[in-house]
Formats: sequence, structure tokens, C-alpha cells
Amino acid sequence: MKKRAHGPSLYYASDKNVFDALNQHKVDAPTVIRLFQRRNIVVSRKTPREELAKYFSTLTHDYYDHKEIAARLGVVARRERTTSMDVSGVSDTDELQGVVEQLKKEMEASGDTVQVTREGNNLSIRVQYSEIDYKRSEFSQVQVRDGTIEFVQSPTGYVVRNTQNDYLNGVRETLLAKVEKTTSEPLVKVVVSLFDVPSTKLRSKFFHELASSLPGFVRRDVTDVYVFKAKPELDDEGGEEDAEGSETHVERVFLRGSGVSRSEILNELLDEEDYYIIKMGWTATELMGVGNVYDIEAGFSDLRDCTGFSFILSGVFAVEEGKVSTRRRPPHKHESDAFSRVIESKARDLVAALRAEFLAADAGSK
Repeated sequence: MKKRAHGPSLYYASDKNVFDALNQHKVDAPTVIRLFQRRNIVVSRKTPREELAKYFSTLTHDYYDHKEIAARLGVVARRERTTSMDVSGVSDTDELQGVVEQLKKEMEASGDTVQVTREGNNLSIRVQYSEIDYKRSEFSQVQVRDGTIEFVQSPTGYVVRNTQNDYLNGVRETLLAKVEKTTSEPLVKVVVSLFDVPSTKLRSKFFHELASSLPGFVRRDVTDVYVFKAKPELDDEGGEEDAEGSETHVERVFLRGSGVSRSEILNELLDEEDYYIIKMGWTATELMGVGNVYDIEAGFSDLRDCTGFSFILSGVFAVEEGKVSTRRRPPHKHESDAFSRVIESKARDLVAALRAEFLAADAGSK
């Protein structure tokens, strides 16, 4: 696992930092009262907040005061996307759990909180860790985040599914490296990637097919489309005219609305300007059940190579009294799990089909 890089020491909150923090609406009255009670000081609820903040900021404040304030001003992390890979070569679940428990001890020694649960041959690892963002104010620099890594048994081995960010990706790779040391043969990892399908038409086709033919769902509307065109790389003989032209290059275009996939703007970009889709958001109605509407997003993190595929079930518009609700609720665990299985399987099948189509077209052009 890659060691986290730490920047300079955190600033110590000054009296002005404390004063400004206590005047923010996120710091409620009970929090301010507790800060004074810790010093055996009784304050009236009628005392203006600014007066309390001014007086408290002149006192000596310690780590526990900062922790209390920071808990109110901390950044609320939004739900992150999920990425997955197929891993074959892991045969013994007990050995896998032993490796997971070993990594858990190492991570907890470095300050992380790790919870491991097992259900049959499936393992779930929940990790809580801290990140430091020096661009934020003193009380918001330390951000507590959490994510999961799941090992779901499949016919060929395991589907390894995890929250997509650099830290959890690093934990996953460290874990798989430890697992590989316990096996006689190297692990085989298969990911959803269009790296070897450079055709812009086929890369866009991947998203159109994924949204329109997802098993168990009927596409309702495409609401978000991100298109990309890599900036040309100038060779050593490139002149001033080429350099000037590169300055007007539009690399990314984001379209949002209703029926975005049918818009003339998008179609002109895809047909004439050599752009291709790298992320798409859409809504789909489930065929089974009551007909809830799912808000879905999928895309690649590496825009040029189309690697790092991830997805998220952003929310569900439930059917209430025969009508689709206008309020979106978070998905339940069973809904996220079922959706993950469907989109992972469909994405793998599409990549295989598009790769074969590209190779056939490439062979025919020679």
C-alpha cells in the first residue's frame, strides 16, 4: 500500500479562527454551551452568539476544543462511485480472510479503522481513514472518509468491488498482492477498459449500448453526457501555426438536460469533431417489481485511455400510490448490489463485443 504523503504541519487555530468558527451556523448553540461548561462557565442562551464567540476566543483552547468544533465544521463526503474487477486464482476463502485480517492489523496500527464481515464465501471490508486538505480552513483540513472493498464469489473466482478513490484502490492492490503470495499461480485480473479499442465511434457506442440495453431496465432518459477529445501531441517539427491552433483546443464538453443523447449538439460533436463519450448519466425504469426509476451514472476516470471504469446508483425515484415520486431517495443495499451485478456483467460483455468489432474492422481495412 502506498504510504500517504503528508504536507506541512496543520495550522494551530488562532483566536480569530476560533471566533470565526463559533459564529458559523454549523456550530449550534449546544456545542458552544458545552465548550463553556468544560471550563465550569455557565452561559445564558439569550447571550448573543458573537459575544460568546468573542469571549471564548480569548481563552486558552486545546485539542479537545478544536475536535469539538471541527466535528461540526467537517466536510460531509458525498457518496463515491464503485469500481470492480474479476479476479481468478483465489481458491481458499479461509486463506483470503487470513490475509485480510493481517492487513487489518497493519492498517489499524497506522490509525485507520477497519471492520471485516463475512457471509458465506463473501467478504466485506469497511475502512475509515483520514485525509488532509491544506486548502481548507483550519477546522476543516482533516476529513474523515470511509469506503468498502468487497470480495463476492463468482463462478471463476471473485468479483472485487470497491469504492473508487486513490486510497481504496491502493488498499485493494496491496491486499491482492498479499493474496497472490499465498497462491501457487499468479492472479488473473480482468477490468472493464477500452484502452485497446481506440475507435472513437466504438467508445461512444459503449455508453449508448450500456444505457439502452441494461438487462432488467428500460432507459427512460439520458440526462448527462461528458465528451472528450484528446489534445494533439505536437511533434518536434511542429511549427508556430500548430502551436497556435492547439491553444483553441476544446478538450471536454459537458451536456446536461433532457434527451441529451438525441441533441444535435452532441451528434455533431460525435460525427464531425472526433469527440467520444467518456461518462454518461441516465434514468431507467426497472422491468420487475413496482417500476421504480433508477438514477445511474457510469464513466471512465482516465479520459484518454478509457480505463478506470466506475459507476454509481445515485438514487431511486420510488413509485408511490401508482406514480413515480419526484423526490429521490438513496438506494438500499440490496438495490445497489443487484444493480452492480447487472452493470458489471453488461459492461464486460460490451467490451468483449466492441473489441472483436474493432479487430474485425481493423483486419478488413488492411
